[in-house]
This record gives sequence, C-alpha cells and structure tokens, in this order.
Amino acid sequence: MKFWNNRRDGIILYIILLMTFTFSVRASNNLILTTIPLISKYYLNFNEIEVGILAATAMGSTAIMSGFINSRFDMHKRRKLFISSVVIYSILEPVFYFSNVYSIWILVILSGFFFGSVMPNIMSSAGTIKDKKLRERALTLYTLSLSASLVIGPLIESYILLYFDLNQLFIFFIPFGIIAIILSFKIRFPEENNKTQKKINVFKNNGFKLSVFNNISYDLPFALILTFGGIFARTEFNAQYSFVELLLSGFFGLSFLSRFFLSYRPAKKLYITTMASVSITIVGLIMVYFSDSLITYFIIISFLGIPHGLTFPTSLTALSRSFKEDEISVANTYFFALMMFLAVLVPSLSGVMVYSVGLRNTFLLFAIPVIILFIFILYQYKKMPEVNN
Repeated sequence: MKFWNNRRDGIILYIILLMTFTFSVRASNNLILTTIPLISKYYLNFNEIEVGILAATAMGSTAIMSGFINSRFDMHKRRKLFISSVVIYSILEPVFYFSNVYSIWILVILSGFFFGSVMPNIMSSAGTIKDKKLRERALTLYTLSLSASLVIGPLIESYILLYFDLNQLFIFFIPFGIIAIILSFKIRFPEENNKTQKKINVFKNNGFKLSVFNNISYDLPFALILTFGGIFARTEFNAQYSFVELLLSGFFGLSFLSRFFLSYRPAKKLYITTMASVSITIVGLIMVYFSDSLITYFIIISFLGIPHGLTFPTSLTALSRSFKEDEISVANTYFFALMMFLAVLVPSLSGVMVYSVGLRNTFLLFAIPVIILFIFILYQYKKMPEVNN
C-alpha cells in the first residue's frame, strides 16, 4: 500500500504517527541513560570507572543488535524483530525499579540489546518518502520529535523527583511503553532489493564517511555529558536530583529549538550548519572547564544543546543524499551501529579519565579529538561537494 508515499495527507498522518512513536520510545530510553549513572553512583556506590563501564555496556549491547543482527535481516524479518523488541523493551523498563548491584547489569544489557533494533528502523522509515523535499523535512521532524522527548521527559522526571526517589521514576514511564507497543505495529519498512543490498559497501561511500565524522564530532561530548554531566553538577555544585534533570531539559531545550528551526528551514548548505555546530561544541567544552557556579554550568550545558540539535539531522540528510532508497536501510543500520560502538568507548574512556584527572580536566581534554574531527570533516566536504546541495 503506497498511500503514505504518494498522497500528501497520507504522508502527514504517517509523520505524526512516526513522531508520536519516536517521542514515546526515546523518552523511555533517555530515562534509562540519564538515570542509571545517578542510581549506580549515589544509590549503589559505584566508582567513576564502574559507572562508565555500566553506560558502555548498555551501548555495546545496542550496537551488537544493530550492527550484527538487525542489519542481516530482510525487511519482513526486521519488522518482526522490531515489534518484538519494542514489546520486550517496554516490559523491561519498569523492572529497573527493583534493580540492585547485580541485577542492574543484566537489565542494562537486555534493554540496550533490544533497543538496538528500534532506532535504525525508525530512521529508515522516516527516510523513504519519495519526494526529496518532503523526505528531508520528515527526517528533520523525526529528529525534532527526538528532541521534544528529551526536553519533556526530563521535565517530567524533575517534577516527579520532588516527591519520589530515582528508582521510582521507571514506574511513571509505563504509559510511554504502552503507546510505543501499540504504534509499533503501524511502522512502515522500506522496500529492499536484496541483490542491491548485498552489493552495497556503505563504508566506501564518501557521504557515509562524512555523516560518520560529522556525528562523531558531537557524539563524543554528548556521551560524556549524558554519563557524567549530572554527576558533575552533583559533585562540583551539590545540585539536587530534580535540578540535574532540569539541567538536561535546558540542554535538550536548545537542541529542540535548533531542530525546530531546521524543520522550518531545512539546511541546503550542509557545510555551513556543520561548521557552526562543531565550532560551538569546541567552545562549549572549554567553557565547562572554567564554569564556577551551577547557573553558569547550566547555561553552558544548555548552550551545548545547539550542536546536539544541528548535528544529527545534518548527518541524516547527508546520508539520504548519498544513498538510493533500497540502500538507505542498510546505510542507516551501519551508521547507527557505529555510533553505538563509539558510545561504548566514550563512557569507558571518560570514566577512566574522570577517575585519573578529574571531571573538569576530562571536559577540557575532550575538545582535542573534536578539533581533529573538524579537520577530517572539512576534507570530506571537499571530496564530495554534491552532498552540500
């Protein structure tokens, strides 16, 4: 049935459905990613290295599902895997309420694993609309719904934490899981040519390389902020748990505004958006080192939400301009898997760095690889100017 691809009103309805699903599942996932470091550090008495390894374990299991299992299935098997994963993931999340020093590792591994088949398939579903302008706008609206969930979710968490404990948050997010399960049956999957899928080598595609370098330039500091941003606020400025969640709302709030702007005026010249994003990231990381109050830190972290908002939709747009429709699902899967493998490395590395040189120095040192990536990105844009138009 091609209604959603051929009729504008059908496309609009499907985008709304896709945005609602994305909002629900990403709000639930963000709860795990942002709350588990706090629970492990302050409730279970993990040290910084253990906190980093725990966060890396979640990302690692996600990468295994995305890169080695989801990517090998055809459209029909991938759809069944997708629906099953949404159901299992939504059931697992409330169980975190009962987690202890041992069970938290099992829950993190399992939830991360099943989440690995969710996001790459949503990315592919958002990118298969025939019309180029509508497709790129749909991709931006998809990323906009991601940002909206990351703003509203922490706001809800912040309010709940005024009256309840960290581990009780998971019970309140059960409705999001129910919505995700219901809508998962309506998610469309792109048609694939299996012969084409076998021949394609995404790693040789310059557009793929550009998207990867571009996204890594922000995934490095983002993983650091996600794992240790709240701990920084608690350790350096004695922030309350409710304020820590509010801090993330500020970060994701500016991310949301950035993506909202791109949904209204999609980027034509990706080069300009990328340069602005990377520059802000470098300056922001350096400014964290010099932050001297909780309010200053809040402003800086919020400021770093701008490149978070710009980078992902820019990367997805570059991917969509570099692959055909029957190739994009494979490209998105490997792209997502690479980002997840990076997310395994960064929390582990940052945990060791925080343990060795402290929180402030870690933020400062993370600016160095971003500067190096900036040079790689410039080189890739010169190699393929067509992706910039």
